[in-house]
Amino acid sequence: MNQPIRQLDLLLRLRERDGERLETELAAKRRLQERYRRNIERLDQLSAASGPSAAAGHPALALNCAGYKSHLLGLRQSQQQDLQLAQADAEVSRSRLQDARRREEQVKLLREERLLEWRTEQGRAEQKRTDETAGQAWLRGRG
Repeated sequence: MNQPIRQLDLLLRLRERDGERLETELAAKRRLQERYRRNIERLDQLSAASGPSAAAGHPALALNCAGYKSHLLGLRQSQQQDLQLAQADAEVSRSRLQDARRREEQVKLLREERLLEWRTEQGRAEQKRTDETAGQAWLRGRG
């Protein structure tokens, strides 16, 4: 196999490795998003489980419950913002992965094209050698 095809093989392996790295990165970002979603869900559950602030009976307890719910709401908003940022970050990674896969496919196509050209060239060279050998044998047979 000739040098350009070996170089394309190497480039293809690098492109595949880059795609695998980006897939791993995207999977990690999706796991992070899922963690934020679970956190938000749990914060909602905690808020609902604490009941209404006015039901606490004693004013100090009602104030404490209201502060607790306010704190949970602040945490929820923070987690929601973090989730949105993580989603945007994952979208950028997904786009980069698509670009990497597109580049990988281009290299695959180019490699296959060069390999076909090389095989055709090798076939022609072999046919030429066979024709020359047959021609020489024919000439010897006539003489």
